[in-house]
Amino acid sequence: MGRTGARGTRHLRGMPGQALGPLLLIAVGALAAMAAPAPGFAAGPQCAGISQTTGDELTTVLIASGLTRPIFLTSPPGDLGRLFVAQQDGSIRIIKNGVLQAGNFLSIPGEVRSPPDPGAGSEEGLLGMAFDPNYAVNGRFYIYHTIPDGSANVVARYTRSADPDVADPNSREEVISFAHIGANNHNGGMIAFGPQDGYLYIGTGDGGGGCDPNGRAQSLVSNLGKILRIDVDELPYTIPPDNPWAPANDPGGAGNDEIWSIGLRNPWRWSFAGLGAPDPHAIFIGDVGQAALEEVSYSPGVSGAAANYGWDIYEGATCPAPSCTAMPSCTLTNYVAPLVDYPTNSGCVVTGGYVYHGCRMPDLHGRYFYSDYCNGFIKSFRVVGGEDVDPLDHTVQLAPGGGLAILNITSYGVDERGEIYIVDYDTFGSLIGEIYKIVPVLPNLEVSGRGAEPLAAGTAGTGWTWEDLKATSSHPITTYRVYRHDGNGDGIFSCVHQTTTTSWDGNDPDPPLGQVRSYLVTAVNAAGTATSPGTGSDGTPRQLAATACP
Repeated sequence: MGRTGARGTRHLRGMPGQALGPLLLIAVGALAAMAAPAPGFAAGPQCAGISQTTGDELTTVLIASGLTRPIFLTSPPGDLGRLFVAQQDGSIRIIKNGVLQAGNFLSIPGEVRSPPDPGAGSEEGLLGMAFDPNYAVNGRFYIYHTIPDGSANVVARYTRSADPDVADPNSREEVISFAHIGANNHNGGMIAFGPQDGYLYIGTGDGGGGCDPNGRAQSLVSNLGKILRIDVDELPYTIPPDNPWAPANDPGGAGNDEIWSIGLRNPWRWSFAGLGAPDPHAIFIGDVGQAALEEVSYSPGVSGAAANYGWDIYEGATCPAPSCTAMPSCTLTNYVAPLVDYPTNSGCVVTGGYVYHGCRMPDLHGRYFYSDYCNGFIKSFRVVGGEDVDPLDHTVQLAPGGGLAILNITSYGVDERGEIYIVDYDTFGSLIGEIYKIVPVLPNLEVSGRGAEPLAAGTAGTGWTWEDLKATSSHPITTYRVYRHDGNGDGIFSCVHQTTTTSWDGNDPDPPLGQVRSYLVTAVNAAGTATSPGTGSDGTPRQLAATACP
């Protein structure tokens, strides 16, 4: 049947009268993979020990609930055990090893105006967060938020304390600010480090008001309605020399040095394709429309500098912008048309997401997920030759069921294995925000399937270990079952052991007497749904006996 290790079986020949324990030493999906690798922007998803699935049948698993207006999710470089959730009120929570921690990583309500503060708009608050690529060494992270009187948005830097689960609130350093006077919406807020250059990219809104009344999105002397790019290795920040309006490239001073690209209304969640993608610096932007069209734009990494996404000359791919009355020329230098636009009356606010390049589901690699805040759809597409292809609607497939519902998606997030999460604000003001993870359905998973650590002999007496699917897939596994076949695995496997842990000492109650035997492991949830036993090398599904486990 299957090649040893690659498909989750182990073939062994026992010696007459000898106990199995010392001979059956298996290290499957070694838990050492949970240790953090070296940080920085040179590493891709951390996939050691993660078994892969085939196909694209998906579901969602609830990771955390009871959050207060969650607005973003991220994790530090190389950290496989923690997720950080930014909340609009100025607090940051930690989900550690699958459990929402009671305290805050950071809480700065006095620095932030957010709902329900007097005079605050629904779009104000703590809006973005990014960890320094060298966070493991320098402990620095960055946040984007509205200041208490609402007159500006700022990016500030903080440092963790001696306790890695608590930030130092007194370490605050202001990095950059943007005056935001006259309206409380269109604040932008997404910040992220370039996956290869290590610079900080900042998305700003146009400052609010219908049809950008102050012309900020197209102005080269306003930092609003833009993607900015700065070097924050030291403060005050400096300008990357290849910014399009850096002094060397703009000797006449026509544009602000920080500007990377222009023409955005309210880029509510944008992301890089990321490490693991063919073009890591390609950027996807969910830009909120006014009254007619929502859009998702895309620029290859080589052409992101000086890109003009069109607002308020264009709305979606339409010029003149259908929500506005001006009739300007539709000719723009470096104009980038959206990949996708859709009517605002079929949603209301596009929520940009991420390209999947995770460990678990290689068949989904290159697929970009995005949503709309109002109708909660979850859709995806791929980019081929600069065009969107193979669009899919996952809304029904990813509905969690069991009395749960994904209602108002404020953001997506991604962990250090490249797996994607959904941030559900829930009904506005209900304060029951939730985090869901996009995962394969349980029957499509295998314990030690393709991509997991190969089966290998260890030291005598250590027993067998296998991937902790509860930790790595987030499915609520309750039991693991060990099955045996007296031969090369081309018949029915019988259950010989079950356990709540991810190991077995290998003491088979019926030791082999000179014959070849094959073993495999499955995982089961409380409802009795089990992972796949896999297939043999000829593609035939392995068969499990219906008899109960001892």
